[in-house]
Amino acid sequence: MYDMHKGQMDGLKLWVLLLVVFMGSTKGWAQFGDPRERMSLSAAVDGGTNTDFTWRRSEHGERLAGGRMEQGVSVRVRSSVQLLSSKKVMLSLSPFYNFSNRKLCTEWGSERLNFTLPTEHHHYGGSLMLTYNLQAWGKPLTFIGVGTGNFSQYGYENASGMVGGMMAVTRNRSTFLGIGVIYLLGTSVTWPLYPLIIYSHKFDDRWSLSCMEAYNYLYYQVSPKVKCALGMELEADKFYFRPKTADLPKKAMLSQVSERVGLFADVQATKELTLSLGAGVDVPFYGRLRESGYNHNYMTLRGKTKPFVKMKAKFSLMRK
Repeated sequence: MYDMHKGQMDGLKLWVLLLVVFMGSTKGWAQFGDPRERMSLSAAVDGGTNTDFTWRRSEHGERLAGGRMEQGVSVRVRSSVQLLSSKKVMLSLSPFYNFSNRKLCTEWGSERLNFTLPTEHHHYGGSLMLTYNLQAWGKPLTFIGVGTGNFSQYGYENASGMVGGMMAVTRNRSTFLGIGVIYLLGTSVTWPLYPLIIYSHKFDDRWSLSCMEAYNYLYYQVSPKVKCALGMELEADKFYFRPKTADLPKKAMLSQVSERVGLFADVQATKELTLSLGAGVDVPFYGRLRESGYNHNYMTLRGKTKPFVKMKAKFSLMRK
C-alpha cells in the first residue's frame, strides 16, 4: 500500500535537491539573475573527507552494512551563458561538470550489499532556463521554466524540469520579499507542487540577511571587496553507477543531501574575478540509492556529521 506521508516527504526531499541544483546552476532566483552578466564560469573544489555510514534496505529496514566512505577532492565546474536578454525575456544555458573520487570501505561480513562503487565518478549535463517578466496587480511578476539533462561516464541518465512563478511583494532599497510556487516535472517526482519564499534585508552598510529554502546567510561587509557570512546551505551530491546485480536496477543513482553550517567569505579579487571560501560542519540529511530517473528507493544511507572545506573561483563578464 502506498504511504502518502512517506510519498510527501520523498517529494519534499526531491524538491529541495532540485532547488539546490537549480540555484547552483542559474545564479539563484533571489536576484532574478543579473541581466548585466553575459557569461560566467566558476570552479569549486571540496576538500576530501571521510564519513562513517550505515546502509539499510529502506528507511527503517534491515541493516545491510556499515563502514566508511573515503572521499577525495571533488571538483565542480559551472558556466552560464545568456542566449537572449531583454527587459521582459531572458534565455540562458548553464552547462556543468562534476568529478568526485570515492572509496567504499565496508565492515567485515558486509557482502550482502552485493555491489561495489567505482572510485571515479563523472557527472555532466546542462540546464536551459527561460524567464519572463511582467507587471501584475502593480507588482513585478516573473515566470520561469528550467529543463535539465544529466549524463555520466556511462551515457545519458535522466532529465528533469521545473516551471513556476514568483511575485515581488516587497522590493525597495533595503528589503526584498518574494512569494511563489514551483511545479516539478519528471518521472521521479512524487509531490510536484511547492511554495517558494525568498526574503532579504539590508540593515545598514555592513549587515544584511538573505533567507530562502536552500540558503540562509547573515552577511557582514568587511570592506568594499570582502564580505563574510555566518550561514547554512543545503549541499546536494549525486553520482551514477552500474551495480550489475539482480537486486538493484541496471542504472543506479546515489544521491546525498546535507546541511552545511559554517563561515563563508567572498573576495572581489578583480572586477571579473570573485574568490570564495567556506568551512564548517556537514550534517547529513539523507542518502538514497535509486534507479536513475525514478523514485523507487532501494537502499538508504545514513552518514555522520563531518567537517567540510570548500574553495570557489568565479569569473564573470558583464554588459556595459
